[in-house]
Amino acid sequence: MKLDEKGVTLVELLAALLLVSIIATIAWTTITIGMRHGTSETNKTIMQQDMNLMVSSLMSAHRGSEKYSVIFQNNHLLIDACDKSGDCELSEIAGEYDFSESRINDIEIDTSSTTPAIISDLKPREKHTKIKLKITDIYNEKNFLIVDTTLSRILSEESEGGN
Repeated sequence: MKLDEKGVTLVELLAALLLVSIIATIAWTTITIGMRHGTSETNKTIMQQDMNLMVSSLMSAHRGSEKYSVIFQNNHLLIDACDKSGDCELSEIAGEYDFSESRINDIEIDTSSTTPAIISDLKPREKHTKIKLKITDIYNEKNFLIVDTTLSRILSEESEGGN
C-alpha cells in the first residue's frame, strides 16, 4: 500500500476479523466456563443446606419426640413425630432427591419401589438412631452428599439395654 492511499486491503481486513474472532471465542469460552462453575457451586451449596436441614430436622424429632417414623416417598423425606400424648405431626423436610443407599439403624432404604419406605416407631428414649443419609441430585447423579451420624439423646432409666 502506498503512503498516500487511504483505506485497508482485504488481507488486512481478514487479519483483523480473525484476531477479533479469536479474542471473542476466548472471552465467550471463559464466560461459559465461569457460568457453569457458578451453577455447579450453587447446586452444591443448595444440597449442603438441604442436608443440614434434614439432619437438623431428624435430630429435632429424635430429641423432642416420644417416637417417630421416617418416611421416604417419591424422592421426598418426611418425618412423622409423636409427642407424649400420642399426637403425631407429619412434616416434609426434603424433596427432589434420590435417597438410595441411605440407611437407618442398618436398614437400607428401598427407594426403587413406588410404595413408601417407612422406618417406623423409632423410640429415642430407648435407643440411639444410626443414620447414613445419602442424597443424590435427581437431575445430575454425579452430585451427591453422604452424612453418617448417630442421633442421640439421654436414654431413660426404664429402658433396658439401650445403645
